Amino acid sequence: MTDQPATITPEEREEAADWASLVMADPDEVPDPKALDKLGKYQAAFSAWAAENPARTAAYLDVVDDAKRFATDVHGVQRKLSTQAALRHHSANKAPLLLAASLILCLLLAGGLWWQSTGTSSSLIATSQARTPLETRIGEVRTERLADGTSVILDTDTLLLVAIDARGRRVELKRGRARFLVAPEAGRSFEALASGTRIIAQGGSFDLTHRTGVRINPIKGEIIVQLPRVADERQARQQSLQPGRILAYDAGQTPAIALLLAKSSDQQWVSGVKSFDNVPISDVIAEANSYSETKIVLATPAMGQREIFADIDIRNIERVAQALAIFLDLTIDRSQPKRLRLVEHR
Repeated sequence: MTDQPATITPEEREEAADWASLVMADPDEVPDPKALDKLGKYQAAFSAWAAENPARTAAYLDVVDDAKRFATDVHGVQRKLSTQAALRHHSANKAPLLLAASLILCLLLAGGLWWQSTGTSSSLIATSQARTPLETRIGEVRTERLADGTSVILDTDTLLLVAIDARGRRVELKRGRARFLVAPEAGRSFEALASGTRIIAQGGSFDLTHRTGVRINPIKGEIIVQLPRVADERQARQQSLQPGRILAYDAGQTPAIALLLAKSSDQQWVSGVKSFDNVPISDVIAEANSYSETKIVLATPAMGQREIFADIDIRNIERVAQALAIFLDLTIDRSQPKRLRLVEHR
């Protein structure tokens, strides 16, 4: 019995083109866009995206190869190509990925990105980017103000791509969690994307999480959620979501959508102190570990099933370890680097 070849969806093809556009527009960070283990600040997010489907890597490399080939064709001409011209020239009998590559090149050239020969290898000279990346390190929480007046709170280890111009207001959460306080703007909605899901807001605020799955939590005002696909045909792909309800699904080709009741603690990540109301200790540890290079480890994993009721500064790994050690009557073993092992008293 032979393995079936991996397939790729149209949405994944678009994501592959997005990744190629982002990586190739940052030659200082990524000199070689085909070196998949040397993608700099994009490495973690790209690897997580590619790991979900082996066909994604091939699609990404196809776009990069075609963009480079087109760049070679126009090398030395230094002329700006419009998107319409590229479509007329390349649309006939071309595969979708080939067309995506040509569009990427047009955007790069139109933005002042010229492919130049250095005598040893080609490089991109970037003067602007279509989408601005905003990224936080592990343990960092930062607030950014976007060009339209929208404020964004970025949680730990988050990557957000921002494209706000005369054509629209659009952001894409590649990984992590963010809170959007949307500036109302007549005639132009605010769009956020994560794993193919689109959230449309006219104002108000909402939390968006993209990690092992996607969670959408409206805080103030109604939002519209457009899903790429659903496991249950009885579920609508477009839904209106009001504060008090969270829409969640795990990663997968056809995710099962769940509507959950929102708890006050779901919004407390912005302050750092969270109220855990009979929550499994394993969940507390997982959240605390996301804010630190040092990790808490239970010597007896079964203890993670016990539930805890407490207010904890989730961003302070030492305090979390101490609180759990007291609650479980354990001691902290610091013998291993970047490990706080909770073990029984000797």
